[in-house]
Amino acid sequence: MSFFQDEELVLLTGKDGAEVIYKEAFLSDLEHNNYFERINSEVDWGERITGSMFGKEYIMPRDTAWYGEPETSYVYSGIINEPLPWTQTLLELKQRVEEFSECEFNSLLINRYEIGKDKVGWHADDEPELGPNPIIASVSLGGTRDFQLRPKDKNKKTITIPLIGGSLLLMRPPTQRFWEHQIPPRSQIDSPRLNLTFRLTNKKESFL
Repeated sequence: MSFFQDEELVLLTGKDGAEVIYKEAFLSDLEHNNYFERINSEVDWGERITGSMFGKEYIMPRDTAWYGEPETSYVYSGIINEPLPWTQTLLELKQRVEEFSECEFNSLLINRYEIGKDKVGWHADDEPELGPNPIIASVSLGGTRDFQLRPKDKNKKTITIPLIGGSLLLMRPPTQRFWEHQIPPRSQIDSPRLNLTFRLTNKKESFL
């Protein structure tokens, strides 16, 4: 058992105002297993989608799904995501996350990493749809994967923490402005992981 299982661990706080909080035991073991099975089976993952980076197309190295209120479209890596309607399971979990974070969310990106080679590279969640100071609440379900943070100006060492199933990672503003993060590949891992990142997305009429 981790020594901070029942604590809120502040991973990052600095002069730039960035703050990242980790709650390891956000969900009980029973809740975690229940949410993993329900969400993994309820989501229509479909085919892996094609994105673009530096003018080149590639197959996304993970499965993705976008949920939210109407008009909360989201664009990243050249992919336009139109929101699927909330399921009851996702609404239940959203309420739990909102109570913990004291923030309301209207959209959700779900990533599924089926095996260790599935990954997401260095990036910040700083798309225009999220506004100038986004708050991101990330729930992990399933297998443990390393989460890494580094400053955009590269003047500090990379922070690595294993995100276990049932944990919540909260990135408060202005973290996305000054820091970026990734889930690196890990060849020895063969257990699937779901990552649910709750967001507050500007609706189309607000930013077009």
